[in-house]
Amino acid sequence: MFTPLPRTSEAFEQLSWSAIEPWYRELASATLTEETLQPWMNQWSHLSALVDETMSRHTLAVRQNISDVERKQRKQRFIDEIFASLQPYEQQIKERLLASGLIPPGFELPLRNLRAEASLYRQENQVLSQEDGALSDEYMQVFGSMKLIWEDQEVLLTSLSLSHPERARRERVWRAIEERRSLERDRFNALWVKQIRIRQLIASNAGYASYRDYRWQQLLRFDYTPAESKAFHALIERVLVPASNQIWEQRRKRLRVEQLRPWDVSMDGRTDGTLPPITDVDALLRQSSFLFQLIDPRLGKYFAILRQEQLLDLQKSPVKALGGYVQALEVKHRPFIFGQVGSAEHIVRTLFHEAGHAFHVFEMAALPFIHQRKLAAVPLEFAEVTSTSMEFIAAMYLDKAGLCSEREAALVRLLHLEKMLANYLPEFIIGDTFQHWVYEHPEEALDLQACCQKWAELNRRYQPIIDWSGLETELSYGWQRIPHFFCYPLYVIEYAFAALGAIQIWRNYLRDPQEAMEQYLHALSLGATKTVPELYTAAGATFTFDETALQEAIQLVTRTMADLETRI
Repeated sequence: MFTPLPRTSEAFEQLSWSAIEPWYRELASATLTEETLQPWMNQWSHLSALVDETMSRHTLAVRQNISDVERKQRKQRFIDEIFASLQPYEQQIKERLLASGLIPPGFELPLRNLRAEASLYRQENQVLSQEDGALSDEYMQVFGSMKLIWEDQEVLLTSLSLSHPERARRERVWRAIEERRSLERDRFNALWVKQIRIRQLIASNAGYASYRDYRWQQLLRFDYTPAESKAFHALIERVLVPASNQIWEQRRKRLRVEQLRPWDVSMDGRTDGTLPPITDVDALLRQSSFLFQLIDPRLGKYFAILRQEQLLDLQKSPVKALGGYVQALEVKHRPFIFGQVGSAEHIVRTLFHEAGHAFHVFEMAALPFIHQRKLAAVPLEFAEVTSTSMEFIAAMYLDKAGLCSEREAALVRLLHLEKMLANYLPEFIIGDTFQHWVYEHPEEALDLQACCQKWAELNRRYQPIIDWSGLETELSYGWQRIPHFFCYPLYVIEYAFAALGAIQIWRNYLRDPQEAMEQYLHALSLGATKTVPELYTAAGATFTFDETALQEAIQLVTRTMADLETRI
């Protein structure tokens, strides 16, 4: 019924727009009936997968070597010549399906998502979105390549550690980093002003008063409102901040200092600040494969595939982009894990976290259409549950898999749990609260000093025990260090929701490992076919803003921390 498509994204990448366009014209002009719906959906899904995987491969290539200009040019050429050209056809295809009144099996939720995407589409916003993306890329280029001279060597800022046992040295490192970052303040602010203006114009073109409300729809947030998100901020401040303050106070006593300063927050006071370095990534992957086999044979099988097909890039490199993430290859039905692992602590926050995302891609592969199984289509509020759950569960097997000693494993887990309560959750809320303010007050957000003032205020509210006396300028510019604000606007609250969902799944695993894993994997297999509350329920958790649930999560974490303290 339809002209055959290339089987691989590598073959698709070689084609010009003139060769690709007929496939889109064919889909956009086809008559949809109950008889033609299935083959039409198959064709659209595969064509979309070819585009998606080609873009994913370009993105990976760029991030694996951010200094390679040719890789960036190839990606930009694909965006300019192919991706931009197909967007109007994608809109026509969505509108044709929506107008038909036909619903493919299991497509109720994806259809809702397509309806929202179609309603947001404006031709004039395509160029604006590309400009915003280019500014994001510029930010990441500058942010990830900042260097300074330290001990007679030029080093990346990201390579410097604030975990040295000597406090005076930590302070020197911290001040050197801040001094170097200060040189980019004007540049980051210029990017910020351009992005705020572009984003507000995008929202206005689509008929929204604020970019926050536009982005809410773009992120497909149908299961909670901005008001509920703000109520969650207040709940965290009321319930979690006192618990996190206790953790900080215990740390202050262990460090034997009068006040915790910014250069103290990475020191736990129990050790000399160092954890076993990762010197052999191949050995790490072999041991991790065994670890996931211990949790569940299905996870072991998935991780073995990642190793066998070389779908992991975790080596440290000065030319790699920062961060860790999973890039789904939609034609191959495979995930690719990207990141850098330098110590035992990174195993939990990078390898285990991204492995959870990878398992999600594997479990969704059986769904017939990309709109049901694409990782980006899964509600972020649940997608991050799948990854964060692996942090809690897999960390229980660090010593059993030979990744570190029993004492080191207890310390790694303890630090992870402490950071979840004292660092990550408060920081997620600070970031989300800041972004609500930005997009509710876009004119104020164009003022650098207003942004700085708001950021300092929020940090003092959610992490009040850290003493910034005499460092008010450094504190106030902290928002410029958050890539999400520049590259993934309003994407941060999901991590907070996910942490609470993951703690519930971890609780279930402690009670009945087999049942918990059955629920977990079943929920992953549902892809984007269920709502956020339904996905949480399938995984054995509850999507809630309830104070009792937050208290129970905090209690489980603090009890486990107390137990781990006895093992180190």
